[in-house]
Amino acid sequence: MKAFLLSIGCLSLCGCINMEMRGGMVPQVLLSGKPESEKKVFVDSQVPLRSVKHIWPQFRGPNRDGKIPLQTVKVAWKKKPVLRWMIPCGLSHSSIILDSSRVFTIEQQGEEETLFARDLNDGEEIWRFSLSTKWNDLMSGTGPRSTPTLHQGKLYVIFSNGTLARIDAKTGLLEWRVQAIEEEYEFPEWGISGSPLVWNDLIILNHGGEKSAARAHDLHSGKLVWRSDFRGSGVYPSPVLAEFFGEKHLLVAVAGKVGSLNPKNGKTRWEHPWKIFLNNALIAQPTQLDNDRLLLSAGYGKGAECLKIEKSKSGYTISSAWKSKNFKTKFSSPVLKDGFLYGFNENSLTCLNAKNGELQWRGEKYGYGKIFLADKHLLILGNTGVLSVVRAEPAQFTEVYSGQLLSDVRCWNGPALAGGYLVAKNGQEIACFDWAAN
Repeated sequence: MKAFLLSIGCLSLCGCINMEMRGGMVPQVLLSGKPESEKKVFVDSQVPLRSVKHIWPQFRGPNRDGKIPLQTVKVAWKKKPVLRWMIPCGLSHSSIILDSSRVFTIEQQGEEETLFARDLNDGEEIWRFSLSTKWNDLMSGTGPRSTPTLHQGKLYVIFSNGTLARIDAKTGLLEWRVQAIEEEYEFPEWGISGSPLVWNDLIILNHGGEKSAARAHDLHSGKLVWRSDFRGSGVYPSPVLAEFFGEKHLLVAVAGKVGSLNPKNGKTRWEHPWKIFLNNALIAQPTQLDNDRLLLSAGYGKGAECLKIEKSKSGYTISSAWKSKNFKTKFSSPVLKDGFLYGFNENSLTCLNAKNGELQWRGEKYGYGKIFLADKHLLILGNTGVLSVVRAEPAQFTEVYSGQLLSDVRCWNGPALAGGYLVAKNGQEIACFDWAAN
C-alpha cells in the first residue's frame, strides 16, 4: 500500500492526476483537469430572500450537537433542493457558518488561508481576510480544517499555523490575533481541526500539547486566561460543553484519553484512557446521552463505548456501561434522538439503542460524510456530494430522498440549514439551495 501511495503521489505532483482519500483505505484517483466549478457560476436570485431567523453559528450547529433548529418554513424533505446559486471556492474541510444574511467559510487561496463573508442572497463576496499559511498532507489534502465560530457579531477562527484571531463579522477587520500554540508544539498528523468554543467571556481551544492540551483566551483582548493541566498529543475533536450532576463539564481529548475540565479555570475534573488501534485518531465528537452517561466513538476498528460517570465526595469515577463494534464512526459524529443514536458504522448508516448499545438497524452506505438531525429526519451529506434524507426512527430504516447535490469531489464539509436554505460546499464549489416546500 505504501508503494502504491508513493507512486500515486508522484503522479499527483506531476499534475497528471489528483488523488483523494475519502475515508476508506483505498484512494480515489481523478484525472487532472480544469475544475468543473471554475467553468460555471450559477446565480438565480430573482426570487427575494426569505427572512432567516435562526442562524448556524458554529461547528455542528447552535449547540454543537448536530441538531438543526426547527425551520421557519416547511421543508420539502422528499424533493431535490432547488439551486439558488453556485460559485467556485477554495479547498478546506471546514464547515459552513450562517447568520441571517451572510455565509462564512475559511478556504485555501494559493498560499493563504482566507476567511470569506458572502451574501446569502447571491453568493457575492462581501469581504475577505487572509493569513499567509497553508496545511497540506498526503492523506487529507490541502486547506484549513477548523470551522470559525460566530458570536455577537464577531468571528473567532484558528488558522492551521495556530494563530487565533477575532474578526468583525460586518467589516472583516482584524480586532486581535495571538499565537495559540507553544514554540515546540507538535502538530497532529492531519492538522489542527478543533473549532473554537465560546463560553461566557472565554474562547476555548483543545488542540493538544505536552505542556497543556487546552487553553482559554479572553474574548475581548485575546489574552491568555488559563492553560489546562490536562495534556497530551493533539487529536481532532472540538471542545464541547456538557452538564453532569448540575455542573458544567468541558469535554476535551488527546491521543489515547478523554477528559473533563472545569471551564472556569481549566482544572481537570476527571480523565479516562481511551486508546484507538494504530493511531489514536479520535475524530468524532463526544456525545452526552443523559445526566451521567457519555458516548465515545471512533473508526479504525474501535467502535463505540458508553461511559458511566459517578460523582462522590472524593471526586468522579468513570466506568464502562456498554460497548459496540457496530458504531465505528470515524470522521462523522453521531446524533441522539429520543434515546436512540444515529451515526455511521464506517460508511453505513446505523441506529443503536442508547440505553444498552443494541443494534436497531443497518441502512445504506453513504460514504464518510456528515450527519445531522432535523426534527424527524436525518440529513446526510456524503463524501461524494450526495445529499440523503432518512427518517429518524428506530423501528426501521426508511430513506425518503437521495440525490447528487455537489460535484463528485471529496466532501468532508458540514452543511448548514436555516430558513429553508441549505448551504453546502466541497473543495471546488459552494452553493445555496432553496428547500422550502412552497
